[in-house]
Amino acid sequence: MKQENFKFVKLAAEIGLFFAKVDNDYDEKEKEFLVGYIKELEKGNPLSEEEKSLISEMSEHHFTLNEVIQDTKDLLVEYSEEDKYPLLNTISVLINQVINADGKVTTEEADSFTLWKKEFGIK
Repeated sequence: MKQENFKFVKLAAEIGLFFAKVDNDYDEKEKEFLVGYIKELEKGNPLSEEEKSLISEMSEHHFTLNEVIQDTKDLLVEYSEEDKYPLLNTISVLINQVINADGKVTTEEADSFTLWKKEFGIK
């Protein structure tokens, strides 16, 4: 996969895992959603075996909100000003889909999403 595309896939996996696990209830629907989301991102640009292994290993990690925010900022540096908002919007939609995947939005999920949006000036 192209390096810039892989950076987004890696961040999407990280963010998805953080929000799916933030309430300490990483259920099957959230897992299925994330696997499907990554597969969609792979269409036309498949992950290498090494990249798949790295993404798979990430599922064991418990990310923090600070890590997610910093890694989002790190990715944004590589984008022009006009491309940053669409990227943040895409990530925001991903977060919303993850926290709704199991049919319930917990306080931890909602609060973390609010803090993430505030950090990036999203309403």
